[in-house]
Amino acid sequence: MKKILFIHIFCLFGILAAAQNSAVEVSYRYSHPVQTMRSADADITNQYILISNGVESKFYSPKTEYIDSIESTPEGFERFNTFKRICYEKKQKDLIPRVDGSFYVTKSFESRKVKTYDVAAATRYKWEEPLSEIVWDITDSTKNIIGYESFMASADFHGRKWTVWFSPEIPVKDGPWKLSGLPGIILEAVCESGQYYFIADGIQQIENTFYDIYSEDNWEPTTSMDFWNLRRACLENPSRIMNASENIIVFQGIKYNKYLPREVVDYIETDY
Repeated sequence: MKKILFIHIFCLFGILAAAQNSAVEVSYRYSHPVQTMRSADADITNQYILISNGVESKFYSPKTEYIDSIESTPEGFERFNTFKRICYEKKQKDLIPRVDGSFYVTKSFESRKVKTYDVAAATRYKWEEPLSEIVWDITDSTKNIIGYESFMASADFHGRKWTVWFSPEIPVKDGPWKLSGLPGIILEAVCESGQYYFIADGIQQIENTFYDIYSEDNWEPTTSMDFWNLRRACLENPSRIMNASENIIVFQGIKYNKYLPREVVDYIETDY
């Protein structure tokens, strides 16, 4: 642990000098089960980016943000719909940009606030909550992740036990999704079941530039508990099932109707 503290202090002097003008950008692969809860495996992978300067951060899907930027004005929304219609008419639907992940997470380490933006029942929702003081158990286990020596830590967070790997070589107390609070950037994180998993695949220093969430005023205010309860309740909506023959799911020899129960697979947050 003395080695961790030494590296942290040494690197901190360098990063503070550039803090006003630069930030770290880390790209992650985010693997998780399909949101319809019809699979118990992490069978979906999205590409996300974390931009953090140690004071504020934003975690988002660049493909999703690109589409949101296009649709943020009436003119852009109309042009995009026209483009999609032409692509379908010409049987070139693969040319249509598609979202790659549904949520944004922003953190403010000064105000100690986290804002989440996500979609349920085809409606965009947003909510604010305190930045959690996660109680991490740091170990001496190490491994190399994209060229950075990383240390293992674990904690209970939002109903799941998480194991993460963080690098003090980049002394920014941040990480993917809502994870933060370690003396170095979190480069890998996996929940105990393995159903939710973040792994960094690239990192660079960039200009300290943050962009607001597009059309933020159009996202409906809610709470974390209400959002996840709504997301789960949507599974019971029969209009989501296009073919009655697909209603039955077989998992470990047991048949389930429409979707798997919470004890088999749940959302990334289970404390709702």
